[in-house]
Amino acid sequence: MRVRHALLATFCAVTLPALARGADPRTTAQPVVADWPVTEGAPGGGRFSPLTDITPENAHRLVPVWRYRHGDAFEGSFPLTVNRGSAFESTPIVVDGRLFFTTPRNRVVALAPETGLELWTFDPEIDRAGAYANMWINRGVAYWRDPAASGPCSARVLLATLDARLFALDAATGAPCAGFGEGGAVDLLEGIAPIFDRLEYNVTSPGTVVGDLVVVGSSIADTLRPDAPPGDVRAFDVRTGARRWTFHTIPHPGEPGSETWETGTRLSGAANVWSTITADPDRGLVFLPVSTPSDDYFGGDRPGANLYSDSVVALDASTGERRWHFQTVHHDLWDYDLAAPPNLVRLEREGGAVDAVAQATKHGFVFVLDRETGAPLFPVEERPVPGSDLPGERAWPTQPFPTAPPPLVPQRLREADLYAPTPEHREACREKLAKLRNDGLFTPPSGSGSVVYPFAAGGANWSGAAWDPARQRLFVPVSNLVNVIRLERVADRATGGGDDVWPLRGASFRNAWWLLTGRGTGLRYRLHPIYGRTLLEHDGTPCNVPPWSRLVAVDLARGAIAWSVSASTAPDDPGYGAYGPALATASGLVFHGGTKRPVLRVHHADTGERLATFPLPAGLHAGPITYKLRQGGRQLLVVAPGGHIGLGSPLGDHLIAYALPSPDTPASGAVRR
Repeated sequence: MRVRHALLATFCAVTLPALARGADPRTTAQPVVADWPVTEGAPGGGRFSPLTDITPENAHRLVPVWRYRHGDAFEGSFPLTVNRGSAFESTPIVVDGRLFFTTPRNRVVALAPETGLELWTFDPEIDRAGAYANMWINRGVAYWRDPAASGPCSARVLLATLDARLFALDAATGAPCAGFGEGGAVDLLEGIAPIFDRLEYNVTSPGTVVGDLVVVGSSIADTLRPDAPPGDVRAFDVRTGARRWTFHTIPHPGEPGSETWETGTRLSGAANVWSTITADPDRGLVFLPVSTPSDDYFGGDRPGANLYSDSVVALDASTGERRWHFQTVHHDLWDYDLAAPPNLVRLEREGGAVDAVAQATKHGFVFVLDRETGAPLFPVEERPVPGSDLPGERAWPTQPFPTAPPPLVPQRLREADLYAPTPEHREACREKLAKLRNDGLFTPPSGSGSVVYPFAAGGANWSGAAWDPARQRLFVPVSNLVNVIRLERVADRATGGGDDVWPLRGASFRNAWWLLTGRGTGLRYRLHPIYGRTLLEHDGTPCNVPPWSRLVAVDLARGAIAWSVSASTAPDDPGYGAYGPALATASGLVFHGGTKRPVLRVHHADTGERLATFPLPAGLHAGPITYKLRQGGRQLLVVAPGGHIGLGSPLGDHLIAYALPSPDTPASGAVRR
C-alpha cells in the first residue's frame, strides 16, 4: 500500500502540474498510474487525462464493472417549488486510493475506486425544509494532505455546502476534524453583509486548495433585490478554519476599481464566484471567474463599468492581492456572468510557448489572456453596442469583442434563422420576433421585450471546457437558445431589509412568487412577473434552428474552430441542453453527456466524429473522470448520471465505472457510430 501511494503522490506532484502548464503528453513520459485529484482533473483545470489505454479503436467496447447508488435523487417541480427536486452535478475526485463525491443533499460519499465499495458517508444535515435560492445541488469536494503528518485528519476532504458551511473531514473516516472551526465546520456567512435571509447565500462548487489554504466563492440569489449579499472571495486555513484573506469582488470605497461604481455600491451586490476557482500552484496564483452584479437585468442603480463583475481576476493565493483583471462584459445587463472555470493552457506560438488563461463565456466568446499580465493574446476590440431605451439606465457604450477565436454560437437572430418544423411554427415565431427589440449581441433589456441571444444560460456555462495540451484544443460544450427579456417599472426605493423583504422560508408558492415578481426589490425596473425571462419558443419548441447544443473544438494556437458537432443522438433529438463537463484523454478521445437525453457520447478529438453512444439510466450532468491506480490495473472511466430537475433530464442516483472487457466479459450496450 505504501508503494502504491508513493506512486500516486509522485504522479500528482510531477505529471499533473506539468500537464496543467501545457506540457505535451506525447513528449512527457506516459504515466503507469494516474488519479483525478480535483474536480477539474488538475489544479489548472482542463479535465484532461494522460492515460491512453482507452482509445478511439476500443472505446466502444467499454463495459460496466461496478455500480453504486447513493439514494439522494428526488422529484419535484422547478422553479415553482424551489426547495424540491434534485440536480446531480458532482464530479468525483480520486486521490490517495479513495473516490469522493457529493450527492444533491450535500452528503459526502467515499468509495473504493476499483470496486465501488462504500467506505464511509458524511451527512451535513442540511435543513430539508429550507427554500434555498439554488435547487438541491453540490458539484464536489476538495482534498488536502499534510505531507509531514499521519493519523486522523492528516488528509482532509473539504466540503462547502448549500447552507453556507465549510467542513473539514478526515479523509480516512469522514469524521469532522475537531480543530477546524467549530466542531469541524466554519460558518461562511460570518463577515457577509447584508444578509436578509441566510438561505439566499449558498455554496455549490468545491473550494480550491492552494498550499495550506482553501479558497471559497459563493452562489447568491441575485434577482431578488439589488442589495444582494456581496460576492466576497475568501481563503481559509485548512488546519484551523481561520479566515486568512478576503477579496472584495465589488470594491469597497477607496479600493482600486471602486471608481467604476459611479454612485457607490449601496444598491448592488453579488458579483460572486459561483463556478470553480482555478489555481496555478507554481506561480502561487488563483484565477476567479466573477459573475454579474445584482440586479442582473437593470443597472440604473449601479452606473459605471462595475469592476470586478464579469471579470477574470488573478489573485496572489497567499494574500488575496489582485495581480491583474480582465473584464469580459462592462455594466452587465444580460446575466452574461463567467460561469465556466478558467483553463490554464500553454500555447505554442511563434517565438515559443506562452502560458495563458482561456476563459469561455456565456455569450459565446473565448478570451485568451497572458497568464502573467492578463493581456489578450489575440486582439480584443471595444466595439459600439446598442443603447438602452429605459429611463434611468445607461448601458455601457462599447463591449470587448475578441477577434479570435470566432464565436462558439450564433450571436444574432434573423428571420431567416427561425426554425420551421411546420409552416405554422415558423409563422408564430416570426410574429413574436417582429414585436421584440432585436439589435444583435448586447441588445439591452426593454419594457416591450428584447432578444437576448445567446441566452442567459447559453454559450459556455458552468460545464467549462476540456483542454488537450498535445492537440492545443479546447473542447467546449455550448447551448444555443434565445431569451426574451421584458422588464416592468416598479417604485424608486431601496429595501434595506425589514418589511419590504419577504423571507425565503415558508410555503413554496410564496417563494416562487417572490422569485417571479421580485417582491422587495428597490429597482426602477424588474423582470415582468410572468413574462420576464422566457425562451423564444412556440408551443414548447424553440424558435431558432437546432441543434440547440453542440460540442465545439477550438484550436487555441491558431485561434480557430477546429470542428463543431451536434449533441443530438438521433434524428428526432435536437440536442437540447449542454450542461455537463467534457473529458479529454491523451489517446484522442472526448467524452461528453450534458443533454436531456440520458447518454454518454464518445468523440474523436481530431475530427469530432462520434465513435460510440452509451445509454445511461439518468441524465449525465456531472463530469466524467478516468483513472488507473496500479501497474497491471485497468483504466476506469466513471460517470455519475443523476439527472437535473431544472433541465428536465431523467433523475437517478448512479455512479457507474466502465473498463475495457476481459475476454469473457459480455459485450457492452454501446452503439458504435
